[in-house]
Amino acid sequence: MLTKQDHDWLQGSLSLAAATGWTPEEVRLVTDLGYNLAEQGRHMEAITVFEGLAALVPATVYFQSALGALKLRVKDYAGALAHLNRVVAATPDDAVALVNRGETLLHLGDLPSARADLQRAVALFPGADSPPYVTRAKALLMALDRGWPPPIQGLLDRRRRDARQLGDGFQL
Repeated sequence: MLTKQDHDWLQGSLSLAAATGWTPEEVRLVTDLGYNLAEQGRHMEAITVFEGLAALVPATVYFQSALGALKLRVKDYAGALAHLNRVVAATPDDAVALVNRGETLLHLGDLPSARADLQRAVALFPGADSPPYVTRAKALLMALDRGWPPPIQGLLDRRRRDARQLGDGFQL
């Protein structure tokens, strides 16, 4: 027999976390765990934690943002884009999400949309003191202006030129 909480969850009026009795403090502790895993570079573990949290409390945009940023780090660009689209749809002036989505779109080859997101993020901080993610947006815009993606042949030529040869032909 279904309880009222079960019924409310099935009807979509209650989060899974609330239906299963998770307290806000428990959700926060698990969120901190996911954040700390990401800070340690343990991205796949952090993704697992945030996917669980997103299932428990789907209305929390922070979990979608974290998943988008983490999937960008592991080069799952399509996965990152899906999460970041949800964040920007819910909070259009989220500069962090705009920068992450802009970078994701760069990697996916949608340069006009990438430029629009990055410019929007920069415009949210018109002063000289901008946060690091806005500085990243400015750098990505400069890369776009200089011809994103960088020409592969030029990078290969520079790498060959900069490589130091040892006596046995081994390159560093």
